[in-house]
Amino acid sequence: MKATPRPERVTGRLVEQAGMFHVLLDGVRDGRPFTETALVTAVQSVVDAYQHWDRCRDLMHEESLSLVISNTTDAGIVYVPDDLDATPPTSFPAKMTALLHERWVHFAGDPRRGLSFLPCELIEDNGATLRSLVVRHATEAALAAEFIDWVTRHCRFYDTLVDRIVPGLPEHEAVELRAALGFDDRLIVRGEHYADWAIAGGPAIRDEFPLDRAGLPVRFMPDIRPYRERKVRILNGSHTAMAAIGPLVNCHTVRDAVQHPMVGAYLRHLLHDEVLPSLASLPDGLGDATELRQYATAILDRFRNPALHHLLADIRLNALAKWRTRNLPVVLDAWSHGRRADLGVFALACLLTSYAGAFGQVEVRDDEALLSRLRAGFDAAHPGPWIADVMAALNWSELGDAATATRLAAETTAHVRALLGNEPAGVLSALLGERETEST
Repeated sequence: MKATPRPERVTGRLVEQAGMFHVLLDGVRDGRPFTETALVTAVQSVVDAYQHWDRCRDLMHEESLSLVISNTTDAGIVYVPDDLDATPPTSFPAKMTALLHERWVHFAGDPRRGLSFLPCELIEDNGATLRSLVVRHATEAALAAEFIDWVTRHCRFYDTLVDRIVPGLPEHEAVELRAALGFDDRLIVRGEHYADWAIAGGPAIRDEFPLDRAGLPVRFMPDIRPYRERKVRILNGSHTAMAAIGPLVNCHTVRDAVQHPMVGAYLRHLLHDEVLPSLASLPDGLGDATELRQYATAILDRFRNPALHHLLADIRLNALAKWRTRNLPVVLDAWSHGRRADLGVFALACLLTSYAGAFGQVEVRDDEALLSRLRAGFDAAHPGPWIADVMAALNWSELGDAATATRLAAETTAHVRALLGNEPAGVLSALLGERETEST
């Protein structure tokens, strides 16, 4: 089911290709690059919620339906007030509330017809958060208490963590691949061979979804939070930071950024000076300094994979929501322990100046209402009041108290002033110069 309103061509092409598409996975084995190719034939039907909501509702009546897997990006699992009144509802949690209610009514509350949810959105406690929002929508819409009880007792929401880099595919490569495959595939997916999907659940979900027994990189464990925290802060936080900074110095892909003299140095300092110290308290040896350094080095090596053309423009989609979940926790941890986090805050300043339109050549893709609000009142000569208004509009609850919010606004403003008064490359060079001086 296509659950988001953003225009794209994938849905129509899936229909045209009878649900088939190729997946190419690139890796290195024994020092040599290799590619595995598979034709996916498992997709049986494609439904756009914004064009065929009635068909979506009909699908909820299927007795065989048992599992729902979603990936609506970091910004997808959110609460939108009064959303159940829309057709379809705007947010993914409201859509699921409406569809679950449809199923509950159709099957007269049969406990055997509850569903399992595996959300892959990269937010903390993604399963628990989705469940809480479904219950909230149901409660505020005054749906039957029996329905809410059915959701909480007979529907299962699992926290998950997915780790695989899946970049876009340049068109010139797609043309060559289509010729080699002998199939005019307009939906070729290219990713790295490495993969890890952790699911917080026991025997019940493993029996329902036994992909690990088929030799796939899926593991089931009681608690995925430590693994999630390590992966999100190191891999995804690096992605968000380089996507904020890289385009300002003419980097267009992840590999460009990692190999760029200044952006590469920035990433190394960000990881070793700010991110890794924030993970020192992880349990089960995950917070060991040597273990963390090895993991971070392996991540940077994955970023250098020459077969992956991961566009920074794609990572910048909904970038503020990503910075909030991936980078802000590192900043707050550093401050709580008396450490600086100016490299992480610098990434936020780069994002905000891009969102304001200060660097017109940088592509920005986010909610249009948010973009309009962030661009309103922007004054390059006096950015301080604008930053204060932006922070108030974002209303990030993680900041906790006024003093922390004020500090983030002040440090961000200082970086924004520097960016607006100088070339971004010069500002980044000066920032790195300070770090190099401190480390010698």
